[in-house]
Formats: sequence, C-alpha cells, structure tokens
Amino acid sequence: MSDKHQYVKMHQVGTVMVGEYGYQQQLIKDYLDFIEVELWLTKSDDPHYQLIRVTLRDDNEDYIEDKDRIEKVIFATEKLFRKKISFLDIHVGNHPYSDLIEPYEHLSLSTDTSQGKDVSEYYPKIYQSIKEDVDVNMEMRRYIEALKKNAKAQDRKKPLFQRRSFRVSYILIAICTIVYLISVFLSSRYSKSASYIFLGADYGTFTLGLKQFWRLFTCAFIHGGFLHLASNMYSLYIISSYLENRLGKKNYLLTVFVCILSSSLTQDILSENTITVGISGAIYGLLVILIADLLHRKVATLRSFYPLIFINLLINFMDQTAWVAHLGGLVGGFVMYFYFVQTDKRGPTGLIIVMLLCLFIKYATMKSISPIYTGTDIEVLKIYNDLGFRNYALKLAERLYDVYRTYGG
Repeated sequence: MSDKHQYVKMHQVGTVMVGEYGYQQQLIKDYLDFIEVELWLTKSDDPHYQLIRVTLRDDNEDYIEDKDRIEKVIFATEKLFRKKISFLDIHVGNHPYSDLIEPYEHLSLSTDTSQGKDVSEYYPKIYQSIKEDVDVNMEMRRYIEALKKNAKAQDRKKPLFQRRSFRVSYILIAICTIVYLISVFLSSRYSKSASYIFLGADYGTFTLGLKQFWRLFTCAFIHGGFLHLASNMYSLYIISSYLENRLGKKNYLLTVFVCILSSSLTQDILSENTITVGISGAIYGLLVILIADLLHRKVATLRSFYPLIFINLLINFMDQTAWVAHLGGLVGGFVMYFYFVQTDKRGPTGLIIVMLLCLFIKYATMKSISPIYTGTDIEVLKIYNDLGFRNYALKLAERLYDVYRTYGG
C-alpha cells in the first residue's frame, strides 16, 4: 500500500490539471489494478500535451517503466482523438527518476524539487500545488468535485449537432467513385481502353510521348470495373481509419501521392506500354506503413498479418494485375515510413527526392514506347471531338503523329 502522504500529493497534481487546465480522467482497461498509484488525464484540444499520466513514484512498481503498456494507452487515445498526440509522464514522490529508463517526456515532482521537463510555462500551478499540505479526505473531495465541474463544462461546450471532422480518404473514395461512374457512361459508347485513357489513365503514348505527366497521378483514380473499385475503396477505408489519424491529414495525403507516383513510375519503367489504372499501388504503400507502425509500437505481432500478406501475394499472381506497380508502391511506403519515424527528417527527405528524381529522369529519357495502339488512340481523339473539343483533338492528332515517328509506331 502506498504512503498516504504521497498518494494525496499525486491527487493534488490531478486536481490542478482537471480543475485549472480542463483535463478529464481517462479510464483504461487495467486501471483498477493501479488506481492508487496512477492517474490518466486527457484533453484533446490542449496545444501541448493531450495525454498525461500522473504516477506515484515507487521503486517497487515495475508498471511505471512498462513501455508496452504505455504505448497501448497512447495508441488507444490516438484512436479516440483521431490524431497524433503528445504524452507527458508526471511522477510524484521523493525518489529520483533516471532519464535512462524514461523514454518519454517526463517531470518528476516532490515537495522540495522538480526534475525533467520544465512545463512551468504551460501548467505553472502544479509546481505550487504539491507543496501545499492538505487533509487526505479533503483533497479527494476536491478532486472529485473538479472532475464533475469539468465534465459539466465539457457538456455545455458540445454543439447540438456535433460536426465530425472530414477524412481525406473519404474525398479520395468519392473522387474514385465519381470517375468510375463517368467511365461506365463513356464505356457504353466507346471502348473501355479509350474511355480510361480519356479520363487520365497512365498510358505511355500519352504520358511519355505527349508529355502528359499528370497521368502518373490521375491514373490512380480510375478503376477497371466494379469489383476493382469496391476492393480498393474498402481497403483504403480500412487502412485510413487508423493511418490518417496516426499521420495527420497533410502527411497522409503526402504519403498517398508519393506512393502513387513511385507506383506509376516503377510500372512504366519496368513494364511494356500498357494502360494502367487503379490506386492499389498506393494502398500497398499505405499497408506497409500500417504494418510497420503497429509492429514498431508492439500493438500487433507479425504473425497476425500472415493471412493478409498471403492473400495479397496471391492477388499479384492473377492475370492483369500490375504487380510491378504494387512493388513500386511498397517501396514508396517503406521510404515514407522511415521519413515519419525519424527524428531528423533531412536524410529521409533527401532520399525521397533523390528516389523520385531518379525514377522520373529514367522515365523521361526512355527511348521506346512499344507497342503503340493507334486504333485506341484514334478513338480517344474521337471522344474529344464528340464532346466538343475538336480543336484540341486536331492538335493531339498532330502531336501523336510526331510520337509515332519518334518511337517507331
């Protein structure tokens, strides 16, 4: 049983964080096992620390140094708040706390001194609170009252119709679905190949020959059938439910586009001139980051991913599967994972730039595009013409003639 004097000091810190700074108590699965020696406090909109643990420092308690347990709580809190969070470990007691065994930002408080992270600029009142002598029962009543008062204040802040923040992945799914519906309409009048090229498929004759490099990105939003669309959108939805919160919207979107680009460039360099569509290359890259992050945080084991890995390996042996594009997406995913886990990002940033630049230079200097589907190309020009872009279709026809002469079509 912990010393009552130290126990009440821990709750003094908790009372200040709840009553003065608006934190709420967070219950975790094994909380009841440690209710006398730790408090978990959260505040999603705090600009400094969204998760704080206040512990009663006791050298006989191994749980304080249990990194796996702390990582699971951080992971659960990030899922709850739908974003990456900052964590602060506050230890109350007169025992010194070594930096060698504390991998997180921490603060050790006692009635006489404080060590570790200086948070006086953010939460100045916690330093004074621990020096005050109060009655144990009185302090517990203060803590409970602070929790109730803060809970009521939080309820008053909630709007009648609470708006959930949008997810980037929903926008990507919506774009892919809309483009698919347009492709269905066009395919009812023209061939599927011509319809996909018109909408922005990656096709060497247009991408490299006509220098329409934007197709390296737009190809990801086109899908060759309902099953292709449904499987990719479901995978994107499942992966993004964790990864978008973990990386943040901007980093998640950056990762998607890097994986799309590395996937498209790899496919074009290592394969023949084919019509490539789908966002599966980017999904493979995102999947790599998801698995690597969960393994790194010890939230899951590699064995749990064996069925998923096996299924995706089988998919790559199916006909018309762009396994080279999937490989490029995997590479992009690995690079972006190390970019986000490294503290010093200058090295990984340079690696990303060099990798993409080398791929692009290799692609832009390719000497052949073979075979060239002239019949399909003419049909694409017909689509432009039928939709009222006659002058643009004529210009493309002239440029295509030069492409055929250059690349031997």
